[in-house]
Amino acid sequence: MKNRPSTHFLLLFLLVILNALAYFAIYRAGVGRGFAPSLLLAARDLLLFLPVLALFVWLVKTQKFAGDLTMLTAALLLFSVGMVAQYRVFTDPEYSARGRAEINKARALKATSLQIRAANQHYDADKKRALFGDPNFQAPVNANNAATEEERYWTLSRVTTSFSTIIPLLALAGCALAFALAKRDDVLLWLQRSSFFIGLVTTVPFILIAVFLSQFGKSLGNTTPWEPVKITFLVSYAGILAANYKNLSRTNWGLPQWRFLLPFSLIALLPIIPFFLLQDFGQMLVFFGAYVTLYVVAVRRLPQVVMAVVLIAVLFGASLLAAGVYNTVQSIWRGGEQVSVFARLKGILIEGVPDRVEQRVYLWQHGGLPPDPEAYSWWAKRVGALRTDGRPLEGNVNEEMWYNSYAYQPSQALFGVSDGRLLGTGLGRGYPESIPIADSDYIYAVIAEEMGIVGGAIIMAAIILIMVAGMRTAIEATDMFTKLLAAGITALLGVQALVNIGGVLRMLPMTGITLPYVSHGGWSLITCFTMLGILLAISHRNNRELNLRSPKSA
Repeated sequence: MKNRPSTHFLLLFLLVILNALAYFAIYRAGVGRGFAPSLLLAARDLLLFLPVLALFVWLVKTQKFAGDLTMLTAALLLFSVGMVAQYRVFTDPEYSARGRAEINKARALKATSLQIRAANQHYDADKKRALFGDPNFQAPVNANNAATEEERYWTLSRVTTSFSTIIPLLALAGCALAFALAKRDDVLLWLQRSSFFIGLVTTVPFILIAVFLSQFGKSLGNTTPWEPVKITFLVSYAGILAANYKNLSRTNWGLPQWRFLLPFSLIALLPIIPFFLLQDFGQMLVFFGAYVTLYVVAVRRLPQVVMAVVLIAVLFGASLLAAGVYNTVQSIWRGGEQVSVFARLKGILIEGVPDRVEQRVYLWQHGGLPPDPEAYSWWAKRVGALRTDGRPLEGNVNEEMWYNSYAYQPSQALFGVSDGRLLGTGLGRGYPESIPIADSDYIYAVIAEEMGIVGGAIIMAAIILIMVAGMRTAIEATDMFTKLLAAGITALLGVQALVNIGGVLRMLPMTGITLPYVSHGGWSLITCFTMLGILLAISHRNNRELNLRSPKSA
């Protein structure tokens, strides 16, 4: 498959056909439930394959692509499955509804439609005569009776100008632009020489956004501010490591000389500052995984690898502590509870973990069991706010509040994955609309519910293909900078997918990280396709240089 573009083109054409069949199945299932999914959105998704095919033709014909197309095909497979899942949830009136009242109305109308269809199909003549006075009675079913105002607004102008249309186009454009730049020697040389400057310039605005414009890891609406800077941080780290890896490999008692280790460590610490300000420890975990991978690829010495893992653990613990200190100072600055600074610092040293991180870890460990208000101060504050005397609520109210506030979303996702079993409930026949934010963080639950273990396995297989092809690209790279860049991008995508799927399946704490190429939310898709363009460019460079050195090219 590596050097057969025609095979990959046929696979892409097959994806178009499978997506068309999937949209038809979702539409028929929606009509069966009493609402009509938007055919305009389905047409839009199918038309998005035109720029996808244009990108493929541009790479193969115009750019004379000589690398491994497996990465592109696997990423487009994930992208197409993501489009089907997005279409499934966004065309459901219950998911598109805004506010509890509108959601309940859409849910009731869908239930009524199902009841009417069941009566039409399964009531015999005697029962229909007794209930309706006519043995051949057929109650009318309107396929649009469950549509909400949000659903009716899917007009041509809205579809063409929506973010769900613009972002995939920007992602594909980012892939093409990244390939065009990263295949050039002068661009790569400039990136390597300017790596330290790139890291500093990236960190300063990132910190300003984290401090002044972010709340709960989000900024500028629902944008995660770390997404646009993932690539620049990685370029900075890879460039500095490529310039110093020989010095770092020279050790005394298993440790490099401090005059080389200290500057390198300072650069590696740059992303930690904004990440702990955002309390986005899931993304910090992804970066640490990529950094350890790069260090192993560059140094390749067992004592150094052990040291890197220990250092990462220490830095992660220090980041948690620093985030706790930051929260305390911020609480004092904003006029929180009247508690002395020493008492607050003592609480930080004892607990050592910010509330947001502790909540997610507790939810991962205990699921629907609410915390003890006397043991967890963050929960005591939340439930105590409902009482005028300040004392925490107990019993059923406490459990109901915990489930509604924290446990509902991951529980619904696990129920959906469990209901999917081997082959799934069928496209449009599950209930993924009951999962909040199903189109982003929990998109894997939508796929596993309606496509079963088979659908989930396809997602994992495509991710593994990208990782294998990416690591092969890193191994074949002829210089250390491109080798580290390819390995770092592959590690970022792989760890991000592992953290997301592990969180959905409750094998890891849920961190709010999206699934690469499948979650079509904001900067995430753009960043993933841009990194794919860099990987394709490095693979193209590797094979082009190999062909130039081969005897046949002489």
